Amino acid sequence: MQPLATLPTLARNKRHTLGMTAPAFARRARTALASLCLSLMVAAPSAQATELKVATWNLGWHMDTALASAWIKACGQPFARPAPDQRWRPEASGPETGWTLRWGRDAPIEWDIGQMPPCDVYQAGGRIVPVTPEAYAVRQRQIRELLGNAVKADVLAFQEVSGRQSVQEVLPDGGAGYHLCSYDGHKVQRLAFAWKRELGTAVSCEVHWPLSLPQRPPKEQPRPGLALTLRVDGQLVRFLTVHLKSSCVSPLDERREQGRGQLDSDDPHCQVLQAQVPALESWIEAQSAGVAALVVLGDFNRNLQHEHREAATTPVRSQGTALDPHRSGNRVRNLWREVNDGAPATSALVLLDTQCPGEPAVSALCDQAKVAALPRPDVQQLGGSAALGCRNPVGLDHIAVSPRVKGRVATKVAVGLMGRTSPAREGRSALLAVSDHCPLTADLDF
Repeated sequence: MQPLATLPTLARNKRHTLGMTAPAFARRARTALASLCLSLMVAAPSAQATELKVATWNLGWHMDTALASAWIKACGQPFARPAPDQRWRPEASGPETGWTLRWGRDAPIEWDIGQMPPCDVYQAGGRIVPVTPEAYAVRQRQIRELLGNAVKADVLAFQEVSGRQSVQEVLPDGGAGYHLCSYDGHKVQRLAFAWKRELGTAVSCEVHWPLSLPQRPPKEQPRPGLALTLRVDGQLVRFLTVHLKSSCVSPLDERREQGRGQLDSDDPHCQVLQAQVPALESWIEAQSAGVAALVVLGDFNRNLQHEHREAATTPVRSQGTALDPHRSGNRVRNLWREVNDGAPATSALVLLDTQCPGEPAVSALCDQAKVAALPRPDVQQLGGSAALGCRNPVGLDHIAVSPRVKGRVATKVAVGLMGRTSPAREGRSALLAVSDHCPLTADLDF
């Protein structure tokens, strides 16, 4: 540490200063100051931030190869309907196949979509595109390319995957550089995490079953949550990925008693989402204790940007405040403000602002979608192959983090032509969309 004494010694020691010209003294002083600064840089402890890139991606009824093969075979089998008031069912002499039936919610078809996707997942121009193993393999390769070249995240959260194997098959190098966590059972639309091996094994990875509303009949149960805790540079960081109930998206939809999008309405989809809110809030409140940070990400099936931008005077509940206990009849109006009421203080979250890459017109539509319900032509433009490329471009997927985490922007990854499905043509297999969602990424500093 000799350089620390250099400047004082220089100032006190007349043998160094007397008889010295002013320029010479200045040079010696500059040299001493440089030595002092260098020694301070070496001696002082450095506070280095932990940097992680996280991503969330709903892969749209994504299956592992074995299940996809069974699904293709099941959809290609003949179906018959014994009578007009009965359901279509597999029948060797049937006039239709699963690829030609008319699907939709509650379609009269003997089929459990909790165990296997419907046969109309891939469509072009309103018509079902039959799937082949070759076409599915191309889709898997495209997902792998996007994950390895465009997403490139340290921690990946997936929704609508059939399990661990389905994710491993689409990770770069067959998942050799990743740890994985998922679960079995419940339904075919599952959740999964993948994280780079250098981050170490998980402290814990647990299913948050209360989000699935297990008190309801199995057919009426939505998806659970999946929670991952990692120790990163000595800090505990806890992640929760969710895929909440669909079809109750925005408070900007028409407000009426049966209004689709009004969380406190009598719409049956909104009522299911309403029932999930306490389970989500309780996890955030309980699991925020004892960790350096929370990251909650996934497909919320709810436009949290619209809720976040509601006037502060707008009630969060139909009665009382967000701090009141949940009671039957006291409905939540604003999911985001309900779960982010700041009590306890450790549970506070920041909703990352979503940005979209591309031309100025794309960015402008992306920003407009945060404050208004876009007309259908604008949504189609934003989801077009020249823009983001996915049918559900914005408004459903979100990332929220603890306030101490630096990083306030989440960025969409455009999938372009890979988000398009097209039928088979002479000499070419069908092309299948990688997903109806685009990946969402964020660079975070802890």
